[in-house]
Parts: sequence; structure tokens; C-alpha cells
Amino acid sequence: MRHMKPLKTLAVTLISLLSIYGLIGCSAQQDQTTEGEKNQEQTVTKKDVTITFVGSQNWLNKGSKIDSELNDAFTQETGIKVDMQVIPDDQYANVLKTKLASGEAPDIFMVSAGVGAQKFLPDKYFADLSNEKWVSRYVPYAKAGSTINGKVMGFMTWSVDGWGMLYNTKVFDQYQLTVPKTFEEFTKTMDTLKANNITPVFEVGKEAWHWGIWLSQMGPIAEKNSPGLYDKLNTNQIKFADVKEFETFLTQFKEMFDKGYFGKNPMSNTWDSGYEAMGKAQAATFLGYTSYQNEVAGKFAASGANEWKMFPIPMAGNNVFSHSAGGNMRVAYKDSKNLNSVKAYFAFLARPENLKKYYEARPDIQPAPSFTDVPAKPSESGKSLLENAPGGDGVDMEYGVLYWDNTAVGKYIQDMMLGGLTPKQVLESIDKDRAKLFNATAK
Repeated sequence: MRHMKPLKTLAVTLISLLSIYGLIGCSAQQDQTTEGEKNQEQTVTKKDVTITFVGSQNWLNKGSKIDSELNDAFTQETGIKVDMQVIPDDQYANVLKTKLASGEAPDIFMVSAGVGAQKFLPDKYFADLSNEKWVSRYVPYAKAGSTINGKVMGFMTWSVDGWGMLYNTKVFDQYQLTVPKTFEEFTKTMDTLKANNITPVFEVGKEAWHWGIWLSQMGPIAEKNSPGLYDKLNTNQIKFADVKEFETFLTQFKEMFDKGYFGKNPMSNTWDSGYEAMGKAQAATFLGYTSYQNEVAGKFAASGANEWKMFPIPMAGNNVFSHSAGGNMRVAYKDSKNLNSVKAYFAFLARPENLKKYYEARPDIQPAPSFTDVPAKPSESGKSLLENAPGGDGVDMEYGVLYWDNTAVGKYIQDMMLGGLTPKQVLESIDKDRAKLFNATAK
């Protein structure tokens, strides 16, 4: 099996980021969709066709009903029904793999862009969408992130984004705290906050995948320190347990847990609980994406969240802004009997007026939309995260390392926090899982 080249993707994405956040005046480009292009869409009426569509819970209708609303509009126009099935986040990957392996593949399913898509065997299951009209309106990172083995295999309406430590600037000012650049400085910051009865770092510990996100952000600094690391990981020439930055990070991470920096009962915190903790200044920092502050501001208008800033996770020597290869994308099942209807559905969603509706309903993915038709809305977090990252930027492991699974990794980290595994054993467990997948794909 041939794999994507993460470093090539990184270079393309870097160019995109510089133009997106590079301070910062992106504006909407001209609507490049012509009437002729619209006329070429397959808008046939098919009253007896239903296309099936599965996605992870946190990816669809997030904070709105926009996906359902667009589905209904498509059905009203074409007669083609869309049966959208939402799977809980922590079960999605396994459910999708089971459906694909059992011959019950949905007509459309969602996967991560970049290398993250490889675990779902794109050559076997993904349709080639390279010739669809909307591909010409992709921004560079969206085309790079959805391209596998030279073919565009995903319809992406997302945003290239990254994760960093979002901090409440008012709280930091109140206690005269500055952006920590090392773990030692981070520890002092957390000690000050804890002494003033503020949770230093709010962790949504019930969500296994979020624990995995933390470790995923250590990939770029490890790659920076050892150029070629991602290529070696993706060709099974090196193991996670051999990378010193990963073990250092996990050791420091456990120290944070043991010292109570994540507050009381962090393992019971759900994703939604983070909004209130940050919005009511009960916690001072949170590992979030650059548009997360928009969501807090939407729920807690008095929080001043729009003014908050970000810094890279200052652990294991990290000073790099880590980001995705473009988020998630919809994929058409290669052997679907409804493939033409699926392509018509994607063409409908790609119309500028529908993209506008979609992104307006999704403030979490507005910093850098996938299409040239939609203006970027970079957040204060995105700008400050780049300014606070002297090490530059790089693709995180979710999008750059083959067979990465946030939920599986996160469950090992949860076990470590509760004393069941050591940092080294977490990494060895990840290596064992990946070895099975390498062996399976080698057959």
C-alpha cells in the first residue's frame, strides 16, 4: 500500500496557514461557480432513492441543525432522501470499520483527512472524486488533505485548525501571569491558579479521545527534533516507545494529574461541561481548537471569550503550533449503487449559497474554510497561537501518522492516570495496536 507523504502535505498546509493567519486580512474571493457549472450538476429527480450517510456525533449538526436542513433542501429539490445516521464519538471508528468489513457500507461516511483516512482502506472503499466540478474551488490545504494516492477522495467542508492552550486573559492578568514557555513555567502558573481556587486546566476527562488529542500534539516537536520521524513511523521503522519526547510528555502529564491541576474528578467531565467551566471563569485554561473561543462566547456572552488567547502546550520542550490537514471529510462508497446520487448531493452542498449557510451555522470551523467562496474568520486564538510558537508549525499525529486513533490512545492515557499503566506502557500499547494493523495491511 502506498501512503500519503505527510511532509509534502505539511508544506502545502504551511503555505495555506501563512496566508490564512499571516496577519491576517483574508477576504472572500469571487464566486467562481458559473451558471454553466450549475447546469452540469446532476439534479435528476429520483423519488425512490435513499442514500445512507453515517458520521460521528460531534461532526454533524454541531450547535445547529444545518446538516439536517441542507439534507431536507436537497430532498425537496431532487426527491432523493438522505438517511443520516449519527454514531457516538467513541464508537464511530469501530462501527464504520465493521460496516465496511461486513459489506454493509453506507453510501457516504465521514473520515479524517490526511493520513488519518488510511485506516479505512481508501483504495478499497473510497470513490474517486477528482473530476467533480467543485474540486476546482478547493483551497490548497483542502485539496491536499483530501487527496490520496493522487486522487481526490473526499468532499471537505471543514477548516484547517489546530489545538493549543486557550487561556482566559482576564484571569491571567488578574494574577499577573504570562504565557509559559517551559513545563517549569507552566507548573508555576498552575500552582498560582490552584492556590486561588481556580482549576488550572479543565480536562474533559470522560471523553477518551480528548486525552489522545494531547499526545497527538507532541508529534510536530518530535518531528522537528528528529526530521523524518513521521516517515519512519509510517513505514514501521520506529516505535512510539522509542521517542523520548512522547515518554517525557506522558510523565509530565501524569504529574499534572497527580498534583490536581485538572481539578476535582476530571474523569467525569464531559465535553459540554468545558463551556461552563471556561465561560464562568471556574477554570483558566483548556486544550481546544482555535475557534473554540467562539463557542464559549456564544454560550456565555459576558465571558469575554472572544478576547482570549492561546499558546502551544509547553511540555516536553514543545514550542510548535500543531494543526490538522483540514479536518474531516465526507467520502462516497466506491461500489455504491447510488454513486451518481451521492455525487449530486455533494454538488448541491458545494453550491456557494449552501456553503455560506453551512459555515454561518458552524462558528467552530470558520477560521479557514475549505472553499474559496467562503471568507475566513480567524480567531484571536489562531493569531496568538502562531505568535507564541517560535518553533513554527506542523501537522499533528492524528493527521500525519498512520493508524493513529485518538480514542484508543486516550483510553490508555486514562488508564495511566488511574495508575493502571506507566507512560512507557502506554506507548508500548500503542505500538502493539499499530503492529497488528501493519501486519494486516501487509497481507
